[in-house]
Amino acid sequence: MIIPGKTALARGIITGLRDHKLQTQPCGVDLSLRHIMRWSTSGTIDFTNRFRVTAKTDIIPFTGTPPQLHLDRADYLVQFNETVDVPLNPVGQVFVRSSLWRSGVNVSAGVMDSGYKGVVGAMLQVVNPHGITLHERARLAQMVFHEMSEDVEGYDGVYQGAVGLAGL
Repeated sequence: MIIPGKTALARGIITGLRDHKLQTQPCGVDLSLRHIMRWSTSGTIDFTNRFRVTAKTDIIPFTGTPPQLHLDRADYLVQFNETVDVPLNPVGQVFVRSSLWRSGVNVSAGVMDSGYKGVVGAMLQVVNPHGITLHERARLAQMVFHEMSEDVEGYDGVYQGAVGLAGL
């Protein structure tokens, strides 16, 4: 079962919205752009996380008035303004907004585990050969929460309580 956007807000599952009325959708909540980053180092992933090293990133600054940036065809890391405090029975997913994919840009992210508290991020893939211009706080994605059949123990990983994405 999907938790309506207004219910997710009322339950405090997602916070940090810039405009509750504009960002609240029937099936979720729109996520707005805080930072765009590019990777500056490689990462390392293994089975037990013993050797895990998260890739470092550099923020691409906004310029101009209003603040905006033009992204060429490439892959980027995006951090959203909103944060989550996911209870022990929902799970969150991030989906690209249709206005973004219609312009040749995709957003993808992993599952937002039950029990996770912290920032929300995703990969932004610009496939349009002409790139895209994004304004500060642009709504790029929608977060949808699904109710699970029972409570679980919850997320207890290294990113718990994160205030920024790795590499900031």
